[in-house]
Amino acid sequence: MTAAVRPLGTLQRIVIVAKKTSASHGGTGQTPSDRQFVTALARGLSVLRCFDAQHPQLGTTEIAQMTKLPQPTVWRLCHTLQQLGYLLQSPDNSDKLRIGMAVLGLGQSALSSTEIAEMAYPEMTHIAKVSRVAVSLGVKDQNDVLIIKRAQGEGPLLVNLTVGSRLPIATSSAGWAYLAALPEDAREEALRGAKHQYQGKWATLRGAIETATQKYHSTGFVLSEGFYHPNVTSVAAAALDRAGRPLYVVNCGGPNLKPKVLREELGPMIAQLANKITTALAGRSL
Repeated sequence: MTAAVRPLGTLQRIVIVAKKTSASHGGTGQTPSDRQFVTALARGLSVLRCFDAQHPQLGTTEIAQMTKLPQPTVWRLCHTLQQLGYLLQSPDNSDKLRIGMAVLGLGQSALSSTEIAEMAYPEMTHIAKVSRVAVSLGVKDQNDVLIIKRAQGEGPLLVNLTVGSRLPIATSSAGWAYLAALPEDAREEALRGAKHQYQGKWATLRGAIETATQKYHSTGFVLSEGFYHPNVTSVAAAALDRAGRPLYVVNCGGPNLKPKVLREELGPMIAQLANKITTALAGRSL
C-alpha cells in the first residue's frame, strides 16, 4: 500500500534544501539553455535530498515547501519514487514517507567506491578521544556539508549530530573550510547562493568567512566561534581531490573548547588529517 499523497496539516520546521532555484526548472538551479538537463530527474533527486537524520519522515506538503515544487508535481514524484522503492510509507503514520532500501543500495555503492571514510576513522576516533568532542567527515551537498562519518568523544553533547546530518556552508566551520579551499571565483559563486538565507546579518557573516579564509591559507584550518551555535567552537580543514578542489571536510568542535586549544592543538591535528586524506585521494596511502 502506498502513502496517501494529499496535503497534510500543520507543517514541521522547514529546511530549504534546494537553495538555488530556477522558475523554469523548479528548484534545480539550472538555466533553460541547458538542453541536456533532465528536469524531471533533478526534481526527483531534490525530493530524496529532503530526507536526512533530522527529517527521517516527511509528508508531501513538507516536501513541496522544502523543494519549492508545486504540490501536484510532488505528489506524482513521490508516487513514482514509491513504486520504484526509493520511498516507502511510514509504518507508524500513513501520511508520511521515508527513505526506502533502494536509496540505501545506491548509497552503499557510492561508499564502497572509496575507502576514505574508513581509512580516516581511526584517526578521527583518536582526535575525538583526546579532545572529548566530536570529529566529523563530510562532503558538500547543495548548500550544506553532509556528514558521512562521525566519531563522538566523551564530553558533553550539545548538538546531537549523526551520519546524515547537515551543516550549513555559511555558518559552520566545515562549510567555511570548504569555501576557503575553493578557487576565488567558485567561492564567490557559492557565497551568492547562500546570501539570501541570511538577510540582515550577511555583512557580518561574510566578513567572518573572509577572515577565516585568510587564516586558512596560513594555518591550514578555519576556526569558528559561535556562528553555528552560540556555545560551540570548532575547527575544520578540507581534503582536496587530484584537481586541487575540496572533496571532503574534516571538522572538530563542541562546547567549552578554548580557542587557544583549538588554534594550537586541535586545529593542526585536523589539518594534518585533511592533508593525509588529500594524499590518499592522490593515490598514495595514508
